[in-house]
Amino acid sequence: MTDDPSPADEGGYDAAVAALLSPLHQSATPDAIRAAAARRKNTLQDMHTYLQRVGLELNDGDGSAASTATAAANGDANGRVPPLIIHVTGTKGKGSTLSLCESILRRAHGLNTGIFTSPHLVSTRERIRINGVPVSKKVFGEVYWRVRRKLEQFEDDGKVADKSGLPPLPVLPGYFRTIALMALYTFCHYEPKIDAILLEVGMGGRYDATNVFEPTEARTLVRGVTLIDYDHTRVLGSTLQQIAWEKAGIFARNKLDNICMDDGGFDKFVDKCIKDESWDEDRGLELKDTVFASGSNTPEVLTVLRHVANANGCRLQIVRDSQVVSFREVGLQGKHQRANAALALALCQHAMERYRSSHPSTDASPASQEQLQDALNSALAKAFWPGRCHTVQFVSKDAVFDGQGELSTNLRCDGAHTPISINACIGWFRMVSTYSSSEYDSVHRVLVFNCSHERNPIPLLYQLCCSNLFDSVYFCRADFERPSAVPKRLEDGWAREPLGHSDTELTLEGMCGELAPTDDAKRVVSELSASTWQETLANVWLVLDAHRKKCGEGAPAQPAPAKVSAGYKVKHALSTIQEDAACAPACGGKKPALIEVCITGSLYIVGSALEAAGWEEGEAAGQLR
Repeated sequence: MTDDPSPADEGGYDAAVAALLSPLHQSATPDAIRAAAARRKNTLQDMHTYLQRVGLELNDGDGSAASTATAAANGDANGRVPPLIIHVTGTKGKGSTLSLCESILRRAHGLNTGIFTSPHLVSTRERIRINGVPVSKKVFGEVYWRVRRKLEQFEDDGKVADKSGLPPLPVLPGYFRTIALMALYTFCHYEPKIDAILLEVGMGGRYDATNVFEPTEARTLVRGVTLIDYDHTRVLGSTLQQIAWEKAGIFARNKLDNICMDDGGFDKFVDKCIKDESWDEDRGLELKDTVFASGSNTPEVLTVLRHVANANGCRLQIVRDSQVVSFREVGLQGKHQRANAALALALCQHAMERYRSSHPSTDASPASQEQLQDALNSALAKAFWPGRCHTVQFVSKDAVFDGQGELSTNLRCDGAHTPISINACIGWFRMVSTYSSSEYDSVHRVLVFNCSHERNPIPLLYQLCCSNLFDSVYFCRADFERPSAVPKRLEDGWAREPLGHSDTELTLEGMCGELAPTDDAKRVVSELSASTWQETLANVWLVLDAHRKKCGEGAPAQPAPAKVSAGYKVKHALSTIQEDAACAPACGGKKPALIEVCITGSLYIVGSALEAAGWEEGEAAGQLR
């Protein structure tokens, strides 16, 4: 932070980040968190107000300028809304799919891209990218202070209750809304100009701060849904149908009128569409647009998506993995990325077909089909998305065994946090750690884990435990996590939920009963909750592992974990892992020549690991107009 900041950047980047993490934008108390949550269904109306206040009218006119009258009044006459928007929701693969879209649009079609994603791993700047690279500190700081000063001009309006019946709209929006505003402002005021905006939904879709664009004749808006799984069930609902309905909110038209506090919610949708099986039989001629969904979704999810799409004048195109068989390689590791690549290809093909018709002079796509195929192959192969099946290698120069060489450590980072994604992570880690171990005499495999305390960790830990891959396990604190009013303990009912095993009756409570038949299983479960969330996770792991050994689950050739530790920060855990490996001969253990560390459970813990390893990205070229 400079001592004498210029008017353009106010306090600069460091001051902007500090402000974003302060109570100005963070709900730091339970009451503040509840007050913010009460406005969730009013998000689109709130965002519309904020966008107007910063001079952006995203759905006005022909898309060539951001509401000339409003923009001029706010000193932003040069604001320009890019003509192509790709909006993606889902539970798994949103960021990966958009990174593949970004690579395709930029590398195969020559477009300048702006991409907004969440969460970040190391730097807040990662959420706003230009041509795949985070914006510079200068740009991030400048856009924050521009947006904030414009919003603060309406401070008197924050004293008046709005029409929703809610308390007055805060002058400064919360953390996610603010960064979404910053991203949109950046994309509309960047030099060189941005051709395509790619938006990742933060949570759900219907009431998300990114759900601000309407389909128009002048602008190409393409929408897609990745794999939907159980996540954020406190907010989105406890069934896949409810979650799918929330996600499908990005298909809506006339959003300000149809998505609001009193829109009837999921129950109205069920009564209108699901219960009336003939409701959409005669709507074929009214379907003027196409929206997309991954074929990896269940039939019940696809049914909900189709109903919502049809209700909004759209046909649903289901995209299967087989649509990428002709492509040689996907740069993102993991078999599950084939489904994301298929969806990305479908979204970009549809986007470019519409974009070419209205912007032929800016289309730099290859002339021939063969050239286009080669360009798409290259774009998919070069795509990269940090924190998802992402390997960072580093060598501990202090740990040398008998002069035979240095101790190598591979950090295998994947932000998996649902049962489906944890299963994919296990498969990836098993493959890459086995492949790399072929060059070494011995390998030490370690799990570093943390997940949100608002999520049931038991199914995730059960899969990891039954994989029988790990010699030691560390439950670590992330350097940063979302504020939450929820107590950090195991919720009542979690221990009674089936674990998704072939034996559908298997539960943590049942395991406790088998392991301690003379004790009350419910009491044993209640005692698993410890003073810290990480200690609670460790206690759950010990029960799962004891049951695994008792019942012979997992590969019997692998020894039980030698060490379970809780409470470390990631940087300390990695140092401890290396120190333990280095002193293994003196302790009578077998010295490993390679350490393979699987870091998973949340993107926050992955970000902490990448920062501990010194990993960072560069800065995008360009500036704000």
